Amino acid sequence: MVTNQMTGDASVAREFNDATKLQYINLSNKPPLYKIYPGLRAIPLPDVGGTSNLEMSTLQAIRGGDQDAGRGSAVTSETLAELLYHAAAVIRRRTLRDGEVHYRAAASAGALYPTEVYVVCGDLEGLRAGVYHFNPLDFTLARLRNGDLRRWVAAAAQDHAAYPATLVFTTVFWRSAWKYRERGYRYCYWDLGTIAANLAAAGNAAGTQVGLKFGFVDRSLTGFFGIDGIEEAPSLVATLGNPDGTLNSGSGDVPGMLPQESNELAAGALEYPLSRRVHLASWLQTGDDVAAWNAPSDAGRSSDKDELDGTGEGFRPLRAGPDGSFDGDLDLASRPAQSLGECIRSRGSTRRFATEPIQWEDFRSIVEAAGNPINAPHLANGLSPYLSIYLIVNAVDGLAPGAYYYNRFYNGLRLLKAGDFRETAGHLGFEQALPADAAAVAFITADLPLIEREFGTRGYRMAQTVAGIIGGRIYLATHALGLGATGLTFFDDAVVEFFGPHATGQEAVFVVPMGVPHQDNRVRPFRSRLAVSLDARARGAGQD
Repeated sequence: MVTNQMTGDASVAREFNDATKLQYINLSNKPPLYKIYPGLRAIPLPDVGGTSNLEMSTLQAIRGGDQDAGRGSAVTSETLAELLYHAAAVIRRRTLRDGEVHYRAAASAGALYPTEVYVVCGDLEGLRAGVYHFNPLDFTLARLRNGDLRRWVAAAAQDHAAYPATLVFTTVFWRSAWKYRERGYRYCYWDLGTIAANLAAAGNAAGTQVGLKFGFVDRSLTGFFGIDGIEEAPSLVATLGNPDGTLNSGSGDVPGMLPQESNELAAGALEYPLSRRVHLASWLQTGDDVAAWNAPSDAGRSSDKDELDGTGEGFRPLRAGPDGSFDGDLDLASRPAQSLGECIRSRGSTRRFATEPIQWEDFRSIVEAAGNPINAPHLANGLSPYLSIYLIVNAVDGLAPGAYYYNRFYNGLRLLKAGDFRETAGHLGFEQALPADAAAVAFITADLPLIEREFGTRGYRMAQTVAGIIGGRIYLATHALGLGATGLTFFDDAVVEFFGPHATGQEAVFVVPMGVPHQDNRVRPFRSRLAVSLDARARGAGQD
């Protein structure tokens, strides 16, 4: 007779066996890509898809343009539509053999789009005060709550200025975890960052101030939007426009249950305990926590390495010509480029690069745009000392191939080591041809020990999101210049080791190759000699 203990052992064995099965992708539990509220009326937004008013050059829009131009213009429903469309909407559709594919305004790892967008506004021209959910597929809003409830979001973010509208971004973690498992938690914030990059640039082009807030009381927003904070959680707050007064602080209490439930977003979800643990550890619990988060940092605005290695031999200012001559008056955003609206509507990820070089003038404009400050606490004067941009240059006219560090303090490139590192780039980029073929590859790193000391576990979310913003800027800048880019995963420690000792203490966060798109936009098989050697040694080669 089989005992209970033996039956229990058999159950554990089956559980283990199920957990260790190999399969390509389980389509049976793929989460829905869109959140909908079936019982609520879809409110159409103004149609801005055919033609766009965002005519500012993409490089100028990323950079910020004239900070005073148009900042007093009112936020209307049309303004809101412009920003939502160019940040998160479906901009193209294509019918393939297996069905229709939707392309959105910003890049997403695996095209899984884990980010949802909510709008909280006072009365706008063309839209009454309320709380709304944005549907990117049909470009509509669903009204979740009536009335001017901006004070609840203001209380959560500890900012009681009366902004005309605020966007609250949430993350549905299962959408990325379904394919990328524990590592998908990182990808969720990369995707949030690419959307934020589009939003900030669109705000600049539209003359609408956009401010990003990483700090808020998580639990307040979960109740406000009727989400649980685990399967779907608030990730970023973005204010739109200039405040026209101060809001009543309010009690912070959630104003009742939502009138309508959405479709199920996490059916069939598997639990990834480490992702959940780091997320819960990152919550800000009180208004005092948020105030401490937003307080000025003691870390300063530049790192010692920026101030010490920004001159002399091996340093190339971005404001230098192909011959190396310096021109301090050069405007790096003046390079002819597509308008932001046109760029976003036609943008896509590159699947294969040609090995031809790109021009120095294009490359330096891309790097400078990527490294610009972000309108958020702790980042308004620059990314340093928290995040850094390292580069492998394979083929840039007028710049020697090699490994470089972008020094924002002196706005130039420090040569770390000269040489041909195409194969190395391919290996670091998770053994893919894209970084090996690209003209240059940006490796975005973060000083996670410093970030954790300054901001606690919440800083990890910020670091991943900001890396996504940098990557999103590279996407926009390269495409606007007739080039291409794509985001990649990577071998974490190998990246830091390669750029060492300069990068010692950093952690790799995101990788973005850039260059000339190949006429055949399909992935090329790749295998580096380093990977072949590592595999041989793993099989026992070279042992005594």
